[in-house]
Amino acid sequence: MFVENSAKDSSQFDLIVPVYNEEAGLPEFFNRLQALKLNCQPIFIDNASEDNSLAMLKEYPNALVIEHPINTGYGGSLISGMEAGNNEHIVIIDADCEYPPECIPELEKSLERYDFVHTSRFLNKSAAQLSNMPLLKKAGNRMISNAFNRLFDQQTTDLYTGCKALKRACLDRFNLQQKGFEHVLELAAKMVAAGYDIDEIAVDFRPRQTGHSKMLHASETVKYFRLLLRYARQFRAGKLSRP
Repeated sequence: MFVENSAKDSSQFDLIVPVYNEEAGLPEFFNRLQALKLNCQPIFIDNASEDNSLAMLKEYPNALVIEHPINTGYGGSLISGMEAGNNEHIVIIDADCEYPPECIPELEKSLERYDFVHTSRFLNKSAAQLSNMPLLKKAGNRMISNAFNRLFDQQTTDLYTGCKALKRACLDRFNLQQKGFEHVLELAAKMVAAGYDIDEIAVDFRPRQTGHSKMLHASETVKYFRLLLRYARQFRAGKLSRP
Protein backbone atom coordinates (compact mmCIF):
# COMPACT_ATOMS: atom_id res chain seq x y z
CA MET A 1 0.00 0.00 0.00
CA PHE A 2 1.25 3.49 -0.87
CA VAL A 3 0.82 6.63 1.20
CA GLU A 4 1.99 9.69 -0.69
CA ASN A 5 2.29 13.02 1.12
CA SER A 6 2.75 15.00 -2.09
CA ALA A 7 2.84 14.50 -5.81
CA LYS A 8 6.13 13.56 -7.39
CA ASP A 9 8.04 16.51 -8.80
CA SER A 10 11.30 17.02 -10.64
CA SER A 11 13.40 15.81 -7.72
CA GLN A 12 16.97 15.07 -8.62
CA PHE A 13 17.12 11.57 -7.15
CA ASP A 14 15.15 8.91 -5.31
CA LEU A 15 16.23 8.27 -1.73
CA ILE A 16 15.20 4.74 -0.75
CA VAL A 17 15.07 3.91 2.96
CA PRO A 18 13.99 0.45 4.21
CA VAL A 19 12.51 0.55 7.71
CA TYR A 20 11.67 -2.19 10.21
CA ASN A 21 11.06 -1.31 13.86
CA GLU A 22 13.19 1.86 13.88
CA GLU A 23 10.90 4.05 16.01
CA ALA A 24 13.63 4.97 18.50
CA GLY A 25 16.14 6.03 15.85
CA LEU A 26 13.90 7.76 13.32
CA PRO A 27 13.85 11.20 15.02
CA GLU A 28 17.64 11.51 14.70
CA PHE A 29 17.59 10.19 11.14
CA PHE A 30 14.84 12.63 10.16
CA ASN A 31 16.61 15.60 11.77
CA ARG A 32 19.90 14.86 10.04
CA LEU A 33 18.17 14.22 6.71
CA GLN A 34 16.20 17.47 6.82
CA ALA A 35 19.30 19.46 7.76
CA LEU A 36 20.86 18.44 4.44
CA LYS A 37 18.07 20.13 2.43
CA LEU A 38 18.32 17.48 -0.26
CA ASN A 39 16.59 17.78 -3.62
CA CYS A 40 15.24 14.26 -3.54
CA GLN A 41 12.11 12.13 -3.41
CA PRO A 42 12.21 10.25 -0.09
CA ILE A 43 10.80 6.73 -0.46
CA PHE A 44 10.30 4.96 2.85
CA ILE A 45 9.39 1.27 2.87
CA ASP A 46 7.92 0.06 6.15
CA ASN A 47 8.42 -3.69 6.30
CA ALA A 48 5.53 -4.58 8.65
CA SER A 49 7.00 -2.75 11.65
CA GLU A 50 5.48 -3.67 15.00
CA ASP A 51 6.24 -0.31 16.63
CA ASN A 52 5.30 3.26 15.69
CA SER A 53 7.64 3.49 12.69
CA LEU A 54 4.92 3.56 10.05
CA ALA A 55 3.02 6.44 11.67
CA MET A 56 6.26 8.41 11.97
CA LEU A 57 7.15 7.83 8.32
CA LYS A 58 3.77 9.18 7.23
CA GLU A 59 4.57 12.47 8.97
CA TYR A 60 7.78 13.11 7.01
CA PRO A 61 7.28 15.96 4.48
CA ASN A 62 6.89 15.10 0.80
CA ALA A 63 7.61 11.41 1.35
CA LEU A 64 6.32 8.42 -0.55
CA VAL A 65 5.58 5.75 2.04
CA ILE A 66 5.20 2.12 1.02
CA GLU A 67 3.54 -0.13 3.57
CA HIS A 68 4.26 -3.86 3.54
CA PRO A 69 1.51 -5.63 5.52
CA ILE A 70 3.84 -8.60 6.00
CA ASN A 71 7.62 -8.65 6.35
CA THR A 72 9.02 -9.33 2.89
CA GLY A 73 12.67 -8.95 3.91
CA TYR A 74 15.34 -6.32 3.35
CA GLY A 75 15.61 -7.04 -0.36
CA GLY A 76 11.85 -7.02 -0.72
CA SER A 77 11.79 -3.50 0.69
CA LEU A 78 14.48 -2.27 -1.70
CA ILE A 79 12.80 -3.83 -4.74
CA SER A 80 9.53 -2.10 -3.79
CA GLY A 81 11.35 1.20 -3.40
CA MET A 82 13.11 0.91 -6.75
CA GLU A 83 9.86 0.06 -8.50
CA ALA A 84 8.05 3.02 -6.90
CA GLY A 85 10.60 5.65 -7.91
CA ASN A 86 11.13 7.25 -11.29
CA ASN A 87 14.19 9.49 -10.99
CA GLU A 88 17.42 8.83 -12.87
CA HIS A 89 19.57 8.48 -9.76
CA ILE A 90 18.86 6.15 -6.83
CA VAL A 91 20.44 6.40 -3.38
CA ILE A 92 19.86 3.71 -0.73
CA ILE A 93 20.53 4.20 2.98
CA ASP A 94 19.47 2.52 6.22
CA ALA A 95 17.52 4.50 8.80
CA ASP A 96 19.65 3.52 11.82
CA CYS A 97 22.41 6.11 11.18
CA GLU A 98 25.18 3.51 11.10
CA TYR A 99 25.92 5.15 7.77
CA PRO A 100 25.95 8.93 8.14
CA PRO A 101 23.16 10.65 6.21
CA GLU A 102 25.66 13.45 5.63
CA CYS A 103 27.36 11.25 3.00
CA ILE A 104 24.28 11.35 0.75
CA PRO A 105 25.23 14.49 -1.25
CA GLU A 106 28.69 13.14 -2.11
CA LEU A 107 27.27 9.71 -2.89
CA GLU A 108 24.64 11.10 -5.23
CA LYS A 109 27.13 13.43 -6.91
CA SER A 110 29.44 10.49 -7.56
CA LEU A 111 26.88 9.21 -10.08
CA GLU A 112 28.00 12.00 -12.39
CA ARG A 113 31.16 9.92 -12.93
CA TYR A 114 30.15 6.36 -12.06
CA ASP A 115 27.17 4.04 -12.52
CA PHE A 116 27.32 2.13 -9.22
CA VAL A 117 28.88 3.39 -5.99
CA HIS A 118 29.18 1.80 -2.56
CA THR A 119 29.97 3.61 0.64
CA SER A 120 32.76 1.76 2.41
CA ARG A 121 33.36 1.62 6.13
CA PHE A 122 36.81 0.15 5.47
CA LEU A 123 38.26 2.25 2.64
CA ASN A 124 41.38 4.12 3.81
CA LYS A 125 40.64 3.30 7.45
CA SER A 126 43.24 2.34 10.05
CA ALA A 127 42.67 -0.30 12.73
CA ALA A 128 42.19 2.47 15.26
CA GLN A 129 39.46 4.08 13.16
CA LEU A 130 37.61 0.75 13.06
CA SER A 131 37.98 0.00 16.75
CA ASN A 132 34.26 0.62 17.36
CA MET A 133 33.25 -2.15 14.95
CA PRO A 134 32.91 -5.66 16.46
CA LEU A 135 35.77 -7.95 15.48
CA LEU A 136 33.45 -10.61 14.03
CA LYS A 137 31.71 -8.03 11.88
CA LYS A 138 35.03 -6.72 10.54
CA ALA A 139 36.36 -10.18 9.78
CA GLY A 140 33.11 -11.33 8.16
CA ASN A 141 32.83 -8.28 5.92
CA ARG A 142 36.41 -8.59 4.74
CA MET A 143 36.05 -12.32 4.04
CA ILE A 144 32.85 -11.76 2.08
CA SER A 145 34.28 -8.84 0.09
CA ASN A 146 37.50 -10.70 -0.72
CA ALA A 147 35.60 -13.76 -1.98
CA PHE A 148 33.40 -11.60 -4.20
CA ASN A 149 36.41 -9.71 -5.58
CA ARG A 150 38.20 -12.91 -6.49
CA LEU A 151 35.22 -14.34 -8.37
CA PHE A 152 33.95 -11.13 -9.98
CA ASP A 153 37.22 -9.29 -10.67
CA GLN A 154 36.38 -6.34 -8.42
CA GLN A 155 38.22 -4.39 -5.72
CA THR A 156 35.42 -3.51 -3.32
CA THR A 157 36.31 -3.19 0.36
CA ASP A 158 32.74 -3.32 1.72
CA LEU A 159 30.42 -5.49 -0.33
CA TYR A 160 27.67 -5.70 2.31
CA THR A 161 27.28 -1.97 2.74
CA GLY A 162 23.78 -0.68 3.44
CA CYS A 163 24.40 2.63 1.70
CA LYS A 164 24.96 2.90 -2.04
CA ALA A 165 23.89 4.67 -5.22
CA LEU A 166 23.18 3.62 -8.80
CA LYS A 167 21.68 4.89 -12.02
CA ARG A 168 18.15 3.69 -12.69
CA ALA A 169 19.02 2.83 -16.30
CA CYS A 170 21.29 0.05 -15.04
CA LEU A 171 18.28 -1.84 -13.73
CA ASP A 172 17.03 -2.36 -17.28
CA ARG A 173 19.78 -4.94 -17.78
CA PHE A 174 18.51 -7.52 -15.28
CA ASN A 175 15.78 -8.55 -12.84
CA LEU A 176 16.18 -8.57 -9.04
CA GLN A 177 14.60 -11.47 -7.18
CA GLN A 178 16.24 -11.92 -3.79
CA LYS A 179 14.03 -10.69 -0.93
CA GLY A 180 16.39 -11.12 2.04
CA PHE A 181 19.79 -9.64 2.86
CA GLU A 182 21.21 -11.67 -0.03
CA HIS A 183 19.73 -8.92 -2.22
CA VAL A 184 23.00 -7.06 -1.56
CA LEU A 185 24.99 -9.81 -3.25
CA GLU A 186 22.48 -10.21 -6.08
CA LEU A 187 22.55 -6.51 -6.94
CA ALA A 188 26.34 -6.34 -6.89
CA ALA A 189 26.81 -9.54 -8.92
CA LYS A 190 24.26 -8.60 -11.56
CA MET A 191 25.57 -5.05 -11.86
CA VAL A 192 29.08 -6.36 -12.47
CA ALA A 193 27.79 -8.97 -14.92
CA ALA A 194 26.02 -6.19 -16.81
CA GLY A 195 29.31 -4.31 -17.15
CA TYR A 196 29.17 -1.89 -14.21
CA ASP A 197 32.14 -1.93 -11.82
CA ILE A 198 31.71 -1.11 -8.12
CA ASP A 199 33.22 2.24 -7.16
CA GLU A 200 33.50 3.40 -3.55
CA ILE A 201 33.56 6.43 -1.30
CA ALA A 202 34.74 6.24 2.30
CA VAL A 203 32.38 6.84 5.23
CA ASP A 204 32.80 6.66 8.98
CA PHE A 205 31.06 3.82 10.77
CA ARG A 206 29.04 4.41 13.93
CA PRO A 207 27.39 1.48 15.72
CA ARG A 208 23.64 1.87 15.91
CA GLN A 209 22.55 3.68 19.05
CA THR A 210 19.02 2.30 19.20
CA GLY A 211 17.34 -1.00 18.42
CA HIS A 212 19.30 -3.97 17.13
CA SER A 213 20.58 -5.40 13.86
CA LYS A 214 18.03 -7.40 11.86
CA MET A 215 20.69 -9.59 10.25
CA LEU A 216 21.48 -13.05 11.61
CA HIS A 217 25.11 -13.05 10.57
CA ALA A 218 25.93 -16.77 10.80
CA SER A 219 23.00 -17.98 8.71
CA GLU A 220 23.35 -15.10 6.27
CA THR A 221 27.01 -15.95 5.70
CA VAL A 222 26.11 -19.53 4.79
CA LYS A 223 23.46 -18.30 2.34
CA TYR A 224 25.92 -15.77 0.96
CA PHE A 225 28.55 -18.32 -0.04
CA ARG A 226 26.02 -20.70 -1.58
CA LEU A 227 24.57 -17.92 -3.68
CA LEU A 228 27.98 -16.46 -4.48
CA LEU A 229 29.14 -19.71 -6.05
CA ARG A 230 25.94 -20.00 -8.09
CA TYR A 231 26.21 -16.42 -9.35
CA ALA A 232 29.91 -16.89 -10.12
CA ARG A 233 29.14 -19.90 -12.34
CA GLN A 234 26.45 -17.93 -14.16
CA PHE A 235 28.77 -14.95 -14.46
CA ARG A 236 31.50 -17.01 -16.09
CA ALA A 237 28.93 -18.52 -18.44
CA GLY A 238 27.60 -15.06 -19.40
CA LYS A 239 24.10 -15.84 -18.12
CA LEU A 240 23.78 -13.70 -15.02
CA SER A 241 22.64 -10.31 -16.30
CA ARG A 242 19.90 -11.41 -18.65
CA PRO A 243 16.40 -9.99 -17.83
